[in-house]
Amino acid sequence: MTGQPVPAAADARTRRLSRLGAALLVTIVIGCVRVQSGYGLGPENDGATKNVQVGSEVRLVLPEELEWAIEASDTKALSLKTVTVGSIGGSSMRVWSMDVTRAGDFILVATGTPPCQ
Repeated sequence: MTGQPVPAAADARTRRLSRLGAALLVTIVIGCVRVQSGYGLGPENDGATKNVQVGSEVRLVLPEELEWAIEASDTKALSLKTVTVGSIGGSSMRVWSMDVTRAGDFILVATGTPPCQ
């Protein structure tokens, strides 16, 4: 660093972009049939609609380097089982495993922010 001041507009833009982080929005449509199977969701499913069955497992897989806030429009539709961290394809990922417990439509939103904020 040279000690030169950063222009206010550039500094504000950098802060605004870093606050945005990353977000994942998935609409999930759940059927009434009970079956034990699994569904994986990740950044590639942003904005997608998935059909899953009651009794199945949903695994949300996101980059571990961000702090994630996970929200569901129907909090009784999913039951969190575990949260683990592991390496997938050489990348460190965080995996939320959830059981599907209720039929209906709901939205799952994951918002990521850098841990330094």
